[in-house]
Amino acid sequence: MRLRTNLICISVSLLLCVFIHAKGVQSDQEEHQTIVSSSVSPAYNTAQHNVGKVALTVNNNGNIGFDPGSITVAHGYEDYGYDYFTGQRVRWGGEFPQNSMLRYLNLITLWVGAVVGTDTLVSTGTDGSWWYVQGREFFPDEAPTGNMAHRSTLDPNAPEYEGAVSEQDYVAVYTDTLLRLTTDFFNRRPHMPLYLEIAQESYAWSHTYAEDFVAFRIQVTNIGTKTLHDLYLGIYVQPWVGLRYGGTSSYNDDLCGFLRGYPAFQGCGFQDSVNIAWLADADGDPLQGEFIDQTVWHEERPYKSVRDIGGILLLEHPHRDSHLSFNWWNNYYDSEHDFGPRGKIDYRDFRTGGTGVPRGDINRYHVMSSGEIDYDQIYHWTISEADPIWLFPNQMLRDQWGQGASPDFMLSLGPFKLTPGDETSLSFAYVAGENFHTDPNNINNLPHNPNAYYANVDFSDLAKNAMWAKWIYDNPGYDTDGDGYFGKFRVCVHDSIDTDSGWIASSADTFWYEGDGIPDWRGATPPPAPPFWVEPTVNGFRVRFNGSRSETERDVFSNLIDFEGYNIYLARDDRESSYSLVASYDIEDYDKYVWDETIEPANYVLQDVPLTLEQLRCLYGSGDDPCSDMNFKPHRFSRGDPYVHPEYPDSMFYFLPHHFNASQLGVTSPIRKAYPDEPHPSTLPLDSLTPDRYTAEGFLKYYEYEFTIDNLLSTVPYWVNVTVFDFGSPAAGLRPLETSKTVGAQSAYVFSSDRQASGEESQVYVYPNPYRKDGNYRIDGYEGRTEEHLPNEKVRAIHFANLPAKCTIRIYTIDGDRVRTIH
Repeated sequence: MRLRTNLICISVSLLLCVFIHAKGVQSDQEEHQTIVSSSVSPAYNTAQHNVGKVALTVNNNGNIGFDPGSITVAHGYEDYGYDYFTGQRVRWGGEFPQNSMLRYLNLITLWVGAVVGTDTLVSTGTDGSWWYVQGREFFPDEAPTGNMAHRSTLDPNAPEYEGAVSEQDYVAVYTDTLLRLTTDFFNRRPHMPLYLEIAQESYAWSHTYAEDFVAFRIQVTNIGTKTLHDLYLGIYVQPWVGLRYGGTSSYNDDLCGFLRGYPAFQGCGFQDSVNIAWLADADGDPLQGEFIDQTVWHEERPYKSVRDIGGILLLEHPHRDSHLSFNWWNNYYDSEHDFGPRGKIDYRDFRTGGTGVPRGDINRYHVMSSGEIDYDQIYHWTISEADPIWLFPNQMLRDQWGQGASPDFMLSLGPFKLTPGDETSLSFAYVAGENFHTDPNNINNLPHNPNAYYANVDFSDLAKNAMWAKWIYDNPGYDTDGDGYFGKFRVCVHDSIDTDSGWIASSADTFWYEGDGIPDWRGATPPPAPPFWVEPTVNGFRVRFNGSRSETERDVFSNLIDFEGYNIYLARDDRESSYSLVASYDIEDYDKYVWDETIEPANYVLQDVPLTLEQLRCLYGSGDDPCSDMNFKPHRFSRGDPYVHPEYPDSMFYFLPHHFNASQLGVTSPIRKAYPDEPHPSTLPLDSLTPDRYTAEGFLKYYEYEFTIDNLLSTVPYWVNVTVFDFGSPAAGLRPLETSKTVGAQSAYVFSSDRQASGEESQVYVYPNPYRKDGNYRIDGYEGRTEEHLPNEKVRAIHFANLPAKCTIRIYTIDGDRVRTIH
């Protein structure tokens, strides 16, 4: 038992401990939630996705990721800037990488347009004006029903686990039905609602393959009484790429475009369809010819390069009768600079003096329903007066826009038809990618040589992250609805032989690259963590765990049993940074690197999942029983001295340990089998799996392990956790995944003596005894380990050991005055 004290005390017995219990103070989160619940109507909330490398704010009013500091109190947004669930100040827009101070997004907002009777209407989260106060037409309900909800897959025992998709889900519901709160200034009338209810869910993950994007699912329901014809869903984006405190000029040299395809990461000459609208700084902001990765001061202003890239990826396949549009424009409100690419066919005069910003519902609807895929911004200079498709650009802006400016863009999908009560959905992801800019001087190719510019930028990381976002949305090779269709696959032939029947593949791989069209919303995860038990011993713990599920469950992507090993961690507190690795087990397996002459330049490539020693011997061993060839040892073959296949001399490869291969239990790994003589269940007939094959907890004894931790202090708590990790997916670029160090961790004290361990010692005692103000307990790590923000007098603690389940504690001052009685 541990009791807090705000008063220094000396304790010579249980009844002479001085203790004052301070009244609880309302937390910042509770105080903030009280403000939101009682003083704001509608119940505007903000939350921040921050479990991955992207920090992205989401709101419950149709807006995502824009600067909380730009919201005005006059429009009811004084609570923006604080996370509704934590009470912490949130960062602006889309920061990548997190805590870098680099912004790759200002705003994503939802637009929905449809024809209702004779009216063409569009409801918007905002119209994108500079002060973000116009076009606010989506609102949450009043508190508490309008408040956002949080879910998470991190802890199966937590209430927020139910229905969770990712490690950090945020759920918001809002409508466009409030009247007289906003005005359509262009059409000179109040907002006319479509009578929509929007259910917005956003998902974020911390795993390495998914840490660079946040995914969204938007469900739109017609809650009105009229049919919505030719409905379009639009995602309107304001990039604003630059260092946060670099000044507004750092946002005026951005580029945008539309990446249709990219070479498949499985190789073999395949091309993946990407279809991502991207945004980036035009030159990456080099300083004196070099990219600057750390913030420096230049001309009395902080300076840092912005080399990365962001994008908006539609995850849903366009419906059979729908089409996708990508349109960009310059967000200026004077006709001289108001420009956007416009096709010559079905041209519409916006009646604004420009061709860019679509003001008013009819103009917005025209852009959303245009079906145009605009040319990339850097090709602005190449559009001639005789171009058969595009209007001739404003010559005053021709050079300027081809080198970067301040573009906004819109991705839209439709048309749909929604009768009263019907619903449709749109799923997309905000995706970031690293190292888009590789040449500090590349900007010199613009505006006159855009192809040379593209040759010196790198879309590979953006395309890879987009691929993973699509795969989470719809798992490739997985039949979701059980109709027998698993999606699309490719066969990559590495080698073939000439036979009488023609060429036959002798070495080939099959890759699933698209799912069955039914959303799965499942990411690759490590095997399930094993249940474990921490049993105190004298100055230590016996850690016991069972891996029956960890070692037998299949990965959702590969459908393989990808178990690789276990880690055991020990910590003095529950912060992730405090956990230290104390033991590991890793199965013995090897990565096979194959010589590939089809790539340029020819090189060794990693193609397969790791192979166990037994698998390698069966494949490449000698003799009548190659699987028993003890002379085949993978480590003998290296890059300089590879294995050459005796029947196919063109086939060369070498092997490297996949991990550290600490696979000998009790020898190279300190983890031991709890029942070393227990046979593998697969070798036993079903009728022999009698109760004696199971532990008291109901698990198979074969998978039971144990490990002992010694030399621990008996007066402080420890945290213990057992994690499991897989071998990843080399072909897909997926590194090994491990379960959380902190989720499911158990805290316990060790025994100080054999008498305590046997239960014979039951004397109640107090420590520190006496408590000394000058004891340096905090400096020595006995107090306040996770409370660095609190002063010394707020973390002082007295510990009571061996308290019985029922007892009475009476607390006195050193003068004998009773302070408190605790039953």
